[in-house]
Parts: sequence; structure tokens; C-alpha cells
Amino acid sequence: MSGRERLTRIFRDEEIDRPALKLWGFQPDQAMLHPDYEQVYQKAAELTDWFAWKESDFDFAAGQNAEKIITQEFKPHSDLWKERIVTYHTPKGALTERHMVSTINAPGYTMEHAVKEPKDLEAILSIPYEPYAFQAKGYFDMETRVGDRGVTLFGIDHAAYFLHRLMGSETLAFFSVDYRDLLRQAMTVFSERLRRHVQSAIDAGIRGIYNWVGPELFIPPLMAPRDFEEFVYDFDKPLCDLIHDAGGYVWLHVHGKVNNFIDRFIAMGINVLNPLEPPKNGDVFLPDLVKKYGHSLGWEGNIEIQEILQAEPDRLLRLIRECAEAGAPSGRFILGLSAGYMEYPFPEPIYIRNLLLYLEEGYKELEKLRK
Repeated sequence: MSGRERLTRIFRDEEIDRPALKLWGFQPDQAMLHPDYEQVYQKAAELTDWFAWKESDFDFAAGQNAEKIITQEFKPHSDLWKERIVTYHTPKGALTERHMVSTINAPGYTMEHAVKEPKDLEAILSIPYEPYAFQAKGYFDMETRVGDRGVTLFGIDHAAYFLHRLMGSETLAFFSVDYRDLLRQAMTVFSERLRRHVQSAIDAGIRGIYNWVGPELFIPPLMAPRDFEEFVYDFDKPLCDLIHDAGGYVWLHVHGKVNNFIDRFIAMGINVLNPLEPPKNGDVFLPDLVKKYGHSLGWEGNIEIQEILQAEPDRLLRLIRECAEAGAPSGRFILGLSAGYMEYPFPEPIYIRNLLLYLEEGYKELEKLRK
């Protein structure tokens, strides 16, 4: 099978020749964050089933009005950092958030959130909203570039994730107790905007795989199970139905301890779940999940990025072999990592070595499982 056929059949729950191999973050023709990543990129291009992605402009708060309502300025902080100040100019007053942005492409930090009080969220909701004109060309150009090597995912934002970005975990937790009706009002508004965006994608002929991240912020320990039901499931289920009714599929990324939510993801209509983290970060024991749920879901991941960063070769080889053997019986397994491969501006030699080992030995182990 080609990579495209293999991955498509995993999403459709159809028979495959062997499990798929993915390097998260690989994108054809992408720029290198550091020259040492080039050899990893070339090996991924050779051995993996490609997951490319594209999106169309979208903003939850203001739509295309964001270009004049939401402003940014940058202030020097040090040689390694600059401060990005974002101001929401709302009809009910200005709101400010601050971020530290790395000058060497390292992860950044949010220093101040825009929403601190209920009136701030009400101010966000008062912003005049006008959706962007939908742009499909980038997606179809990438589909052509990928060809038979894999699939192109259409990326969308997540309403609950945006709510979290506005206020952060602590304020969101307080709001979930003291201002729950306001949170649900915001989720209703944001989710409707997102559904219109997805409907525009469907109308433009994008009827393949849609992907998003975000539900990980609404499961324990950050939020309670009832918060997941009310702010994720209740809004994401209609979105999944919209996509499925158009002939599409859903790929979902959820870090952390997801074991108690697998039934809900299946009921929601998720086709492939990522990244299935084992302890300590997660609670997934892959053999048990596959035994319990079989092919009810596509399973992707189960190799922690920390192992790629730190593990000795013997340990990494064992993990790859165990993971492949555990996932294969589902008939819907994609061997993958828990994070993108090119997220460190100055990769250590052990990291590059282990990325190459993962690709080469992962491919060999999956080929052993070919039918």
C-alpha cells in the first residue's frame, strides 16, 4: 500500500498491510530550525507515511476584524527575549496580554492574560466579528505535493483551547465555579464561529481529515470530568458530526491522562487519537486499550519525546518493538512520538541519533508486521 492508502484506510477502519510510521512535525519542503535536522528530515521523507497539514485564516475573537482591532507591539527585553504586547481594542475597553518571545526560536511564555475578570470576557464577546474569506488553495496545493506518500490534514482551532488561551488555567478554573454560565455563553459563540468556518471548508471541497488540539486542557488535573463533558464533548460532538456527514474524518491531539475518556472520544466521533502517552506523563497502557477497544479507534503515538531526548539505544529499541507489537492487533495503529521532532533550536547529538534510530528501527519493526 502507498502511505496515502494506508493512512486513509486507518481512518476509515479498513484492513491495512501493516501499521503506519509517522514523524510528527514533518512537512514536505519545510525549513530547518537547525542544520542537524536535515538528515532526520531526509530519513522521514524516505521512510514515513506523510502527515502534512494546511489551514485557512481564522480568528475566534474578531475574524478579519482582528487586523485592525487586535494590535501587537514588540519591546526588547534581552539578547534572548523580546516582549510581545497584544491589545484587544473592544467596544467595552482595551484588554492587554503579554508574552515573552524567544529570539532563538525556543518556547515562549505568557506573562499576562487578556481575561482576568468576567467583564473582560464580556468585552471579548462584544468585538464586532466578521469571518475571513475562506482560502482553499493552500490545502489543495499541499494535497498535490503529498500525492501518494500520505495525507493532508486540514487544521482548525479549538473553542475551549481559545478560552484557555484568553485566561490561563487558574482563572479558567475559578470561572468554571463562579461564572460557569458566562463560560458556556462564550463557548456557544466561539463554537458557532468555528462550525461556520468548517462548513466553509466543506463547501470548498475539503472532505478529508480535520485535526485540532485542545481537549487536554479540560481533563484532570486542570479541570474536572464534568468540565470535559460541558465544554468539550457538548461542542465537539456536533462538529465531528458535521465533518462525518460531509464524508470527512477527525484526528485529535490530547496530552495527559486520557484513559478514562476513551469511551467519550469514541462517542464523540474521533477517528484517530494522539499521542497516547504512557506513564509518567500519561496513563495509557497500550496493550490494555487495544484489548478493550480493538479497532473502535485509530491509535497513534505511545513513544514519549523524552525517550528520544534521553534514552539509550537499547531502551529505545525495546520501547519501539513493544509499542509496535501492542498497537498492531488493533489494525489501526500509527507508531508516533508525543511531540514534533523539530522543536529544539539547538538539538543535542543524542537527540538526533535517537530520532534517526526511531525512524530506521521503527520502519523495520513495522515491516516485520506486514501481512
